[in-house]
Amino acid sequence: MTEAQLAVIMFVALIGLVIAGFHVAFVLGILSLVFGYLAWGSDLIAMLPARTMTMMTSYEMEAITLFIFMGCMLEQAGIAERLYSTMHLLMGRIRGGLLLGTMIIIIIFSACTGISGATVVMMGLVAMPAMLSRNYDKGMIAGCICAGSGLGVIIPPSIMLILYGPVAGIGIARLFIASIVPGLILGVSYLLYIIIRCAIKPDLGPPLPAETRKGVTKGRMLLLVIRDLIPPVALILGVLGSIFAGIASPTEAAGVGAFIAVLLTAAYGRLSFATMQKALHSLAKTCGMVFLIMLFAGFFTTAFMALGGAEVIKGFIFGISGGSKLGSILIMLIIIFFVGMFMDWIGTLLVIVPIFVPILKIIGADPVWFALLFCIVLKMSYITPPFAYNIFFLKGVSPPEVTDGDIIKGCIPYIFIQLPILILLYIFPQLSLWLPKLMLN
Repeated sequence: MTEAQLAVIMFVALIGLVIAGFHVAFVLGILSLVFGYLAWGSDLIAMLPARTMTMMTSYEMEAITLFIFMGCMLEQAGIAERLYSTMHLLMGRIRGGLLLGTMIIIIIFSACTGISGATVVMMGLVAMPAMLSRNYDKGMIAGCICAGSGLGVIIPPSIMLILYGPVAGIGIARLFIASIVPGLILGVSYLLYIIIRCAIKPDLGPPLPAETRKGVTKGRMLLLVIRDLIPPVALILGVLGSIFAGIASPTEAAGVGAFIAVLLTAAYGRLSFATMQKALHSLAKTCGMVFLIMLFAGFFTTAFMALGGAEVIKGFIFGISGGSKLGSILIMLIIIFFVGMFMDWIGTLLVIVPIFVPILKIIGADPVWFALLFCIVLKMSYITPPFAYNIFFLKGVSPPEVTDGDIIKGCIPYIFIQLPILILLYIFPQLSLWLPKLMLN
């Protein structure tokens, strides 16, 4: 059996075992050990400690840890609940107001956490019961939460972009800046969809009755906005602004953001030993999962490359596309989409991106531009049945009356919203490239 055939078996085994329900980290670890031994023999044992130490001492790990801690602390501070109660009063009087408010909160909270799954669960627990009790359409609620929460992968400081940078050899600040315009386009498109749907069919999102807002004066409303809305927005703008302005590196900005998140939790009266314990426990679980997958994915990719897997994938892509840029990009995005349906985003990124980066150089595609296409396609796979992580997360916290069919029906329109935006970004690469050139040059 040739090394190329072993590489194909390795990749097929990865997808097959993940579909079968085995945890992606352990699948990556076992396959990398088995096929790594076939590639290097006993030399594999000497390589593992060095690779582990290199990854664990990299500055990217510090940034990831601190950004995740910032999100954990803001979650314990009750940011989402405060934002929702304020948006409830601020926008409830218009058609679809709670959906619009929820989407705006999701955009803000996505910037706070940078992780899609955390936002789905939080907003499913906080926003869904309130909207169901006011006769909002179940599909519209589910689609808003599932699709909106996926914005966390593209809105900075996205953990996905932080991981993508070192894997692809791109500066994290450049990726953050490049993602601003696509993220805004997606967010505005979602808001417009809700406005149009609720204008055509008001029963999907009826306005709140006047008695619900009775007693809330303009002064009281202003106070709620200053107390609940401005602090988290100012925190995110401050963290990102320091990176964009070159004042701080992503790691330094993450450290400052984590410290301010602790102060904000204290200002809201939620800082205690129990709160800190919960935040650190959540941090340990999340970082443990991320680091384990990163470590084993690194082993897997190294073994796959050593067996000539990159050449197999390149030959497959160029064989179908004929070497054209459009055909090659399209095939790569289709591969990302289907792999993302079966495997979590960390494994998908760490396995696929190192294989695709050399191909991008050959066809002359800008790596920053492709990174944004990658994130949007992976975001689409989150809400595309039959394997859709955000749908699974939301179903896990939804009331019994919300069925799988309701959630899927609500997500489908957002898939068709993202598709033309993806095409738009392909046709006009400068939508994602002009701002980094302007700010970094």
